[in-house]
Amino acid sequence: MPTRQTDIAVTVVYEEREHVLRTYTHEYRSLMALIYDKLYMVNFGDCKGIGRCGTCHVRLPEYAEETLLVRSGNEPNTLGKITGVLPTSRLSCHIPIDERLHGLRVEIMQDEEPGLY
Repeated sequence: MPTRQTDIAVTVVYEEREHVLRTYTHEYRSLMALIYDKLYMVNFGDCKGIGRCGTCHVRLPEYAEETLLVRSGNEPNTLGKITGVLPTSRLSCHIPIDERLHGLRVEIMQDEEPGLY
């Protein structure tokens, strides 16, 4: 049985500008894929979602649902090699597109030395 699709609007902050990105549940496999497709950023998502490059580092708001703040896979290892990581830091390639993102304000972090770790 297919899951019900939910409209999602997420605000992404990049270089001090806010972009409201609209999508629906599972249209993209991850937040990284949505941002990559809509904002056309250079050097973002270089490893295409395997969690090794750290170029899709984002900061979620502290009020985000707790399950969105749980790091998974090799994400803790990759984030451990990046400067400026906060408790609400995530790799956007590990964040699925679902209703938990609706209404959130996500900041793309500008790391000093992103790259394959």
